[in-house]
Amino acid sequence: MAYSPTTIANYFIQEKAKFGKLTSMKLIKLVYISYAWYITLKGKQNPLTIEKAQAWKYGPVFPSLYKVIKSEGTIEVEKPLPNDKEEVISSEDAEFLDKIWSLYGKYNGVELSAMTHAEKTPWREVYCRDCNSEIPDDLIIEHYSPKLKSAS
Repeated sequence: MAYSPTTIANYFIQEKAKFGKLTSMKLIKLVYISYAWYITLKGKQNPLTIEKAQAWKYGPVFPSLYKVIKSEGTIEVEKPLPNDKEEVISSEDAEFLDKIWSLYGKYNGVELSAMTHAEKTPWREVYCRDCNSEIPDDLIIEHYSPKLKSAS
């Protein structure tokens, strides 16, 4: 099942905020990284979110999530974000998100941003100033697949 990006962010807020500070930047990057790994593992016909990531000036972003975070006007996020959709994360997807947290939760927003902005990342490949281009799933899968092979 594909969720709204805000549903994924709220999962991290509700389940992981107790382990340390969650900033808006960290949340945005965690949702993107979750999306990227999900389609790499399960295929682009099975996306984690109903929305595609876009390449904005400060990295990969889900526009609806950015809009909600911006409307809240907070840098540190301590409570769930307003969400138009009432969705429940499946136990299988919760397990997946917990794994993403175990791998990436130790990094702050700036460190996660550096990872998603590095040379040859999907964001870097498609970013153009003021374009807000969609990041193609094929490019994301191509980038993350070698990492999957090296981890096994």
